Amino acid sequence: MPHEIETLANLCVTHVKNRFGFDLDFGIDTLSVLDGFIAAVVMDECEGSMPPPGDRRRTHLIHLLAPTVGAYWGEVLRRQFGGRWRFVTQEPPNWILEFDEFFLRMNPAGTAASVVMGESVEEWKSSLVTSPELMGPLVERLAVAPPLPEDQFYTLTTIHETIQIAEEYLRERAAKDGSVGCTQEDYDRVFGV
Repeated sequence: MPHEIETLANLCVTHVKNRFGFDLDFGIDTLSVLDGFIAAVVMDECEGSMPPPGDRRRTHLIHLLAPTVGAYWGEVLRRQFGGRWRFVTQEPPNWILEFDEFFLRMNPAGTAASVVMGESVEEWKSSLVTSPELMGPLVERLAVAPPLPEDQFYTLTTIHETIQIAEEYLRERAAKDGSVGCTQEDYDRVFGV
């Protein structure tokens, strides 16, 4: 784990411990606690009420929460699925997590920013991305997942479930194609750096 990620992830652990008295352990079952932490901070900022998605009062919380929550969240994913961090730049909107066993990359800080805002935040690059020839079929596969209430869509727990669906689909496709694993060079061939 890169030093920057370790520092920020540990800061997230400290914040949650201070707020809830709960020790995050980088396990999947802690994501609901982290979702609760984000909601509590947003509600604090808005004097006890949850503002609608995209509300301007949420905006400045992105820079406070997305780096720390994104570092922790990315480490949860990296430990579960295997992968590597890549930094296009040191700025959190440009962090990338690439998975080793299935061809998918994402920005954990970007997805954390979307959870804070309750909607996609374009400049934080929150999308899951695979190779161009698989992107359309993956979107189709995700579209057949059971619908969720709107207020549950932008949570780390739900995004984790989405990644699990993507993992299953992309592993199936890789097995059909005879592909085994994804190296940094594989990602570079498709995306450049």
